[in-house]
Amino acid sequence: MPATQLAPEPRVTAGTSDILVVDGVRERREAMREALASAGHRVDAVADEDRALDLLEERGHQVVVLGWPRVVGSAGDDTLLNWLRVRHPDIQIILVARPSSGDAAVRLANSGASGLVHDPVDPDALRDAVQRAAERYVRRQEARRRHEDDYVRRRHLDAMSHVFENALMQLSLVYQPIVRARTGCVVGYEAYLRTTTPRFETPAPLLDLARRLGRQFEVDDRVRSLVAIVMEETAQPRTIFVNFDSGELTRGVLATRQDPLAPYAHRIIVEFGDAGPVPEGPQVRETIDRMRRYGYRIAAGGIAGTISGLARMRVLQPDLYKLGAAVVQNCDRDPVRRRHMARLIDLAHDEGALVVAQGIERPEERQVAVELGCDMLQGFLLGMPKVSFD
Repeated sequence: MPATQLAPEPRVTAGTSDILVVDGVRERREAMREALASAGHRVDAVADEDRALDLLEERGHQVVVLGWPRVVGSAGDDTLLNWLRVRHPDIQIILVARPSSGDAAVRLANSGASGLVHDPVDPDALRDAVQRAAERYVRRQEARRRHEDDYVRRRHLDAMSHVFENALMQLSLVYQPIVRARTGCVVGYEAYLRTTTPRFETPAPLLDLARRLGRQFEVDDRVRSLVAIVMEETAQPRTIFVNFDSGELTRGVLATRQDPLAPYAHRIIVEFGDAGPVPEGPQVRETIDRMRRYGYRIAAGGIAGTISGLARMRVLQPDLYKLGAAVVQNCDRDPVRRRHMARLIDLAHDEGALVVAQGIERPEERQVAVELGCDMLQGFLLGMPKVSFD
C-alpha cells in the first residue's frame, strides 16, 4: 500500500459530508452513490483501491463506504481499512457485507469500522449509517481540535512562564518621591517595578502576564524581599508606598510571621492600586485590622469616583486616597475634571483620609491640586523614579 498523504479535511457539518464509496460491484456502487447524493451528501464512487487513494489525497472525505468483497484481486483483504486506521483514524468506515459473510464483516467492524450495512442495501439504512458516521467524525474532529488547542495553549504558557521567570529574576525597584503639597518636602517614596527584560519596559505588561499565569503573588513576594533589603540597609527612616495585588487581602501573608515587611510596617504604606474590585468578607476585614495593629497604613490607588472605586474605598477604609493621573492631568484646563477632583478630595477628607494627587506634570496642575486641598503630590514635575533616594 503506498504511503499516500491525505489532503486536509474540508470543514463541513455532519449534515452534508464528503462520502467515498469503494465497491467493485458497479450496480451496488451506483445505487449507493445515488442514495447518498439524494440526502445532500457529496459522493465519489470508485471500483478500486488505487483510485480511492487518489481521491482521498485530492479531496479528503469524512466517511468511506466499503463494499465486501470490495474489488477484484483483493477480496477478503483489509489493507485499505487498516491503512485508513493508521494514517487517518478520524475517517469513518462503513462496511457493506452479505449476511453470509458476517464473521469476516464482524472481524473488520471490530478492527475499526464504525458501521455495518447488509447487502442488498436498504437506502434508508445506508443513509442512517452514514449520518451517524458523519456525526461521529465531526465529534472526533472537534475533540482533536480541542486537544490541539490545549496543547498549543500549554506550550504557549510554558514559553510565557519561562519569560516571566527571567523577568522576575531581573526585577528591581525604582523610587519616585511623594511630596507635601504646600511645602514640597519629601514625605515618602513609591516603589515601582523595573526589569531589564525588553518586553517589560513598564510594569503593566509584566503584571498582566503574572495574572494570566496565576503567579501574581510571586511578584509581590519579590517586591517584599527587595523592599525589606532597602529598609534594613537605609539608615535614615523612609516611608515607602508598596503596591500589592488585592488578592493579598485573603492570601494570609500580610501582617503575619511570614511577612518580611512586618518589622518595618510603621514605615510602609500598602497600596492596593489594581483597578478591579477588592475581595470582601470576614477574612478581608481581619487582614485589614491585623495590618493596622502591626502599623501598616493603607492607600487606595487609582481613585476616580466610579462605582467600583467607591466600593473599594468602602472595603479598604484607606488612610490615603490616591487620585490617578486620569483625574488629575489637565485639571487646570477642564472645569468638569476640576469639580470632579474637588468632590473626591472632600469625600476623602470627610472620611478622615489624606489625598495624594498623582500624575502632576505641569506647574498649573500642581497649583490646582494645592488650591483644591490635596495633601500630597506625585509626578514627573516633582521627581522622576530613581534607583536610589535623593
